[in-house]
Amino acid sequence: MTFYQEIAKLKNVLRKGWVVRDIKGENGRVESDAEHTFSMVLLSLEMINKFKLKLDQEKVMKMVLYHELCEIDYGDHTPMDKITKEEKYLGELKCIQRLSRQYNMPEILTLWQEFEEGKTPEAQFVKEMDKLDAIMQSKIYADSENRQDVFEVFKNYSLDIFNKYIDNENSVSDNDRDL
Repeated sequence: MTFYQEIAKLKNVLRKGWVVRDIKGENGRVESDAEHTFSMVLLSLEMINKFKLKLDQEKVMKMVLYHELCEIDYGDHTPMDKITKEEKYLGELKCIQRLSRQYNMPEILTLWQEFEEGKTPEAQFVKEMDKLDAIMQSKIYADSENRQDVFEVFKNYSLDIFNKYIDNENSVSDNDRDL
């Protein structure tokens, strides 16, 4: 199996947080991990530019691209699943280690661990973009399915992120504030 064949599997991993909330999506299904990752890349670029953030942009992009690779083997898990944070981490780590070793790409493991630890400015930013993307996607689903409850849950779950990037009077234009 090639690396491309491995990563293409993310196109079939549906985001479980939407599935458990019975979201249908405009095309009859919810977004996949691959679609989520694509959205995060563009959202991250937009926020880095808009706020003139002094981050290592290449590292941010790679971290965004690698952060969901663990779900190729382990699947998508939400806080509603009955597994501990340690179990989730170890299950995901096993996949990341396999990919890094099998394709001789140690950077995948290094950047994934940096993301998980969340200690660097780039890792903290990518974690924020992961949450912000969920908020933005929840708004799309809420509007298309008349399910404002979905948006409220995700917005309130990460209210600090929402306020920092979206609802801050000085941070975005009035057009952007509407999501």
